[in-house]
Amino acid sequence: MLKPTLFLTALLLATQPVLAAGDWQPYPETLTSFDYSEDSLGHHWQDLTGGFRGPLPTTDTLKADAERWPELYELTRQHLQALPETHPELAFLAEGEPSDHFDAYAEQLRRTWSLLFNGQFQQARELGMALGPAGYFPALYAQALYATLVETDESTRQRLLEEVIHRTRDIMPKAPDHPMIRFGNAYGKARILEQLSASEAIATGYTSEVKDTLTTLLEENPDNIYALTLYAGVHAGIIEKAGSLVARLTYGAKESEMETLFTEAIDLAPHYPAVYYEYARARLKVDGEDGHDEALALLEKTRDMTPDSAEEALILRATQRLRQGLAN
Repeated sequence: MLKPTLFLTALLLATQPVLAAGDWQPYPETLTSFDYSEDSLGHHWQDLTGGFRGPLPTTDTLKADAERWPELYELTRQHLQALPETHPELAFLAEGEPSDHFDAYAEQLRRTWSLLFNGQFQQARELGMALGPAGYFPALYAQALYATLVETDESTRQRLLEEVIHRTRDIMPKAPDHPMIRFGNAYGKARILEQLSASEAIATGYTSEVKDTLTTLLEENPDNIYALTLYAGVHAGIIEKAGSLVARLTYGAKESEMETLFTEAIDLAPHYPAVYYEYARARLKVDGEDGHDEALALLEKTRDMTPDSAEEALILRATQRLRQGLAN
């Protein structure tokens, strides 16, 4: 594979337009607030991520990543060379090799994740993108969460998710086996498919791509709670749009498989509210009015849950809204 050039680096940075500063809605003041920091994050990492969003960024993990994905490291090095011009406050990271600053670089990555967990999604997005490919993971995750759980305009939501798809697609050749890059790409596609009609969804070609990616991720790690939950929802979405017979024959999507995946997810993470929220939505997609009572029973299980992050607080808000809508 050819070594990436500075032109390619610039192209990756400018591939897709983003929303101007100030356009992102803030995390709701009425929800639980959080105050994680780059220094305290390590004490909470396992609870916040379940171990499925990669290891806590440290000097050692960055060294391991550089050895495993050398092309991604090279792309990061070239990206950091532009920091004195684009982000003077981070210019020190451009001196010498990235490996000379792994400790400081890891600290900035932890800061990005902290901003995400605190609900400062736009700040997390901006800092993560400034840090280059390793920062793309929390940056684009923050963007996807914002698009899914906060943004109310459908066209804006789709634009944000499309950028997640394009960014992850562009760096995937540098680390084709990176689980977070692949999951982020599948997540963006799955959320866009939810907004489309059956014919529009087919035209994108995303359905088979998402299914293949999530199948592979679960073969590699059957306990990946995020892949389990998303894949179960994908089964439901396919059935909703195509009907059970076509869904099964064309895409291999089955209600029984959906139920198995959600059951496994609940067994693995019984206190993760997104599982119950997505399962309730799936029951309504597959069963319509007939799934009303079961969906409501699933949502009731989240009533006394306490969020550990802004993401979970937003999911619980969405859960409450759906529960109230079904109860009326």
